[in-house]
Amino acid sequence: MKMLLPDEVRRAVHGRWLSRGPDQKIEGVSIDSRTAKPGDLFIAVKGNRYDGHDYLAKAAKAGCLAAIVRRNPQPPAEVLDRFTVGSIGVEDTVTALGELGAFYRSYTPASAIAVTGSNGKTTVKQMIHRVLSRRLRGSCGPKSFNNAVGVPLTLFGIEPADDYVVCEIGSNRPGEVNVLSRIVKPDVAVVTCVGRSHLAGLRDLAHVAVEKVSILTGLAEQGLAVVSADSKQLDRALLAYNCNTIRFGLADSAALRLTGYKALGNGHRIEINERFCMDLAIPGRHNALNALAVIAVAQRFGFDYDEIAAALADFQSLESRLEFIHLPSATIIDDTYNANPDSLMAAAEVLAGCRAKRRVIIAGDMLELGQEAQSLHFEAGRDLAAKGVDLLIGVGPLGRYIAEGAAEKGAETEAFDSQSAAASALPKLLHAGDAILVKGSRAMEMERLIKPIKSALGSSRRRTKKAKARKAKAKKKRR
Repeated sequence: MKMLLPDEVRRAVHGRWLSRGPDQKIEGVSIDSRTAKPGDLFIAVKGNRYDGHDYLAKAAKAGCLAAIVRRNPQPPAEVLDRFTVGSIGVEDTVTALGELGAFYRSYTPASAIAVTGSNGKTTVKQMIHRVLSRRLRGSCGPKSFNNAVGVPLTLFGIEPADDYVVCEIGSNRPGEVNVLSRIVKPDVAVVTCVGRSHLAGLRDLAHVAVEKVSILTGLAEQGLAVVSADSKQLDRALLAYNCNTIRFGLADSAALRLTGYKALGNGHRIEINERFCMDLAIPGRHNALNALAVIAVAQRFGFDYDEIAAALADFQSLESRLEFIHLPSATIIDDTYNANPDSLMAAAEVLAGCRAKRRVIIAGDMLELGQEAQSLHFEAGRDLAAKGVDLLIGVGPLGRYIAEGAAEKGAETEAFDSQSAAASALPKLLHAGDAILVKGSRAMEMERLIKPIKSALGSSRRRTKKAKARKAKAKKKRR
C-alpha cells in the first residue's frame, strides 16, 4: 500500500492521540498480531471470538509503529507507550477501519470493481481478476473478505501502480451493502443474482433485491452497473437508480444473453447472444451466467471476447465450491462452502449431469432463513427428489426436513442429527459408482464429512472386490 502519515490516519478516523512519539510513515495496516509486519498500523478490532486490544503488546513487539484503539475503556498507558509513533483513540475501531479504508481508496488511481449478490460473489470476483490480470495490474480480496473488516483490508492491498481492485461485498442485514459501497466507491458494480439467502435479516426476496442493488449508492458518477436480468425483484429495485446499466442472463431483455448451454464433462460450452461461443472449465448453468457478468466487466476495460475466453478456459472451481474430487470408485462434489435453497438447486443440477450408478446428496442445515426455515428445507427436499436424486441424507435439525420433503416425493432418504452420526453410517449407505454432492451452510462445516466419505468409499471398494472374489470362487466350485 501507499505509505500514510500518522496525522493523515488520525484525521481520517476522527480520532485523537492517546500517546505520541516521533513521526514515521505507516507502511501497512494489520488487524492480526500474528501476521503484523514492522512499519504497520495495528487496528484493535473486536470480533465475535477475539479482541484486538488483548494483542496490543504482541503487535508492538512485531514492529507495529502505531495503533488505533477504543477510547473507552482506554488500554493501559504502559501498553500504548510501546508504539513508536503512538496510539489513536476512537469510539469504534471497526468504524475507524472502514473510514481509513475509504480515505485510502479516495486517493488511489486504481479502478474499483465491487461484486455483490446472493450467490456467486467470490467466483465472479476471482474470474474478473483472472481476466483483467492478463494485461493489467491489480488485486482482489482473498477468500471471502466481504464484510466491514474484509472490504477495507482489500482496499489496503492496492499498490500505487495498480490499475484495478476487485472487492466482494456481502450482507446479512439491511444497510450493510450501502455502507460498504460508499467505502469502495466502485467504478463498476456487479449484482450476480438475488436468492433466498439471509432471510432472517433481510425478510424476503424483495428486501434482498433492495439490499443488493444498494451497491449502486457508492457508484462513481460515470460508473457502470452490471446486473442480472433474471429477477423481477431486481427490476423493481433498479428503478430507484439512474445509472449506466448492462443486464445479463436468460431474459430476452438481457444485453448479454445466454442462448446456449452444453455440459462438457466437468465444464460446459456456452453461447452468448447467438453469436459467440466459449468453453468454461467450471460446471453449472449458474456459472455460465456468472461468466456473462465477467464479460460485461472485462469489456468495460477494453477486453474482447477472444481474450476473455482464453482467460476463463482453464478457470477452475474454487475450494469447496462445486469442487470435483474424483476417486477410483466414485465422484464427490464438494460444495460445502455455504448453502441456501437456490444454490442447493444449482448444485443438484450439476449432480444430475454426472454419469453415475446413483446420485447421492448429503445436505446439511441452510441457516439464516428466518421463520420459514423449516418449510424452505422441506420444499428443497421435494425439489431435490424431483431432480431424480437416488439417496438423500439430511444432516442436522433442519437437514432432517430436507429428508422428509424428499421422502414425501418417493426418494430414498436417511436423516441424522449430527455429522458424527452421519459419518458412522456412511460405509453402509455409500457404494462404488456413486456421485455424491455434499452441501450445507458454512457454520455446519460439512467439509468435515469429505474424509469419512472417502474412507467409506474405500471400504465400499474393498467390499466390492471381496464380493467379486467370493462370487468367482463359488462359480469355480460349481464347475
